[in-house]
Amino acid sequence: MPLRHPVLAAASVALLAASAAAFAPQYGGAPALQQQQRAAASATALREGAGEEEFDISPGGTQKRIQAMVDDSPVLLFMKGSKIFPQCGFSNTAVQILQSFNIDFETVDVLADEAVRQGVKEFSQWPTIPQLYVAGEFIGGSDIMIEMYQSGELGEMIEKAKADMM
Repeated sequence: MPLRHPVLAAASVALLAASAAAFAPQYGGAPALQQQQRAAASATALREGAGEEEFDISPGGTQKRIQAMVDDSPVLLFMKGSKIFPQCGFSNTAVQILQSFNIDFETVDVLADEAVRQGVKEFSQWPTIPQLYVAGEFIGGSDIMIEMYQSGELGEMIEKAKADMM
């Protein structure tokens, strides 16, 4: 079947190809741009979170930073992406479970900070992400969250954390 407007279609493709070619050398393409955006967001978050103290990026400093995040949040989920835009199915499952309890919870996007991504695995001695912490206690990943949700055990923990938040 012939195209109705072959010239326009070809012109659009050529324009898009030219735009992509112009964009790629300058910014390194979409993956590189995303990595640059994550690095910039991470650096901004680190500066904002560091306050007036010098920010320690050593492994020990990362562990202290993770501990502070866990201590400061009654319910904390280390995940890939954000609550609004999870970047993997396991993180999405974890978010859906937590949202079912109608509780405020904090998330940390490990894709935005490689030191936290690796550091949280050492911190919990658990190899996968997402990772849930409730009242400072490591609970587990999405598989454990599913089991605890189905048994009602996670609901009890969340209710206690919710009561502690008030």
